[in-house]
Amino acid sequence: MHTINTVAGAMKAFFSELPEPLVPYSMQTELVDAFSKSPKEQRFQTMKDVLRRFPRENYEVFKYVIGHLNKVSQNSKSNLMTSENLSICFWPTLMRPDFTTMDALTATRTYQTIIESFIHQCAFFFYNQPLSNGLTGSPTSTRKNSVTFQFPPLLRAQTLTKEPCSFSNIAF
Repeated sequence: MHTINTVAGAMKAFFSELPEPLVPYSMQTELVDAFSKSPKEQRFQTMKDVLRRFPRENYEVFKYVIGHLNKVSQNSKSNLMTSENLSICFWPTLMRPDFTTMDALTATRTYQTIIESFIHQCAFFFYNQPLSNGLTGSPTSTRKNSVTFQFPPLLRAQTLTKEPCSFSNIAF
């Protein structure tokens, strides 16, 4: 039996050891440029256009990972993992920017919000559904500078059973 944190850590380790990140380096600048567009509809449509130019394998795996993270975020009332929290945890693994450059350091919030947008708007980006309400994905969105931390109640470690992994029966 493995805890959920162990499985998530293994997944992050796998993606961090790929020769190139799941979001290819060549597409990251295009996503940042797309993210700067206004209005929201044009921003997300341009991001979708960039996403469709991912290498096929990257696109399919990214679609699955973002779909899974979207499902996790739908249970945020019980697991406290909103699309924002998930994006904070996973954007560095999915994008792996070069932190030795000042550009990458100044763009960290943008990268995180791009992944948050993919998670929150998963149905739009991958299943041709209309944009959902909520996250605007605005590059100039106003979030408070101070953060209120809410600690979860003490939880029992959740375990996963060792069952064969099959993705064919999962519907998003």
